[in-house]
Amino acid sequence: MNEALLKKWFKIFCIAEFISCFLLFCVAMPLKYGYDNTAIMFPVGMFHGVAFMGYVVLALLVQKYYKWDLEELIFVMIFAFIPFMTLLVHRKVEKFEKENPQ
Repeated sequence: MNEALLKKWFKIFCIAEFISCFLLFCVAMPLKYGYDNTAIMFPVGMFHGVAFMGYVVLALLVQKYYKWDLEELIFVMIFAFIPFMTLLVHRKVEKFEKENPQ
């Protein structure tokens, strides 16, 4: 894959991970534990799992394009495990691209 396509997909997966986390914590889990309705858990959980795995794999692939050293890559990976933090990674990537147009 070329650089521009990888960057585009990484930004998409940053947002997808954020949205899936929001849906999981703010919609599916309250329905499951508050109203005992588990119908939405499977699709939202699958969406979240795919978004998470895509984020992690693409973060490893775009590391060299965004010039991340090992410390930055570790923080980007840790942010995948903290709810809603992938939005900050998306903002960081957007800022990097504005400062370094290619």
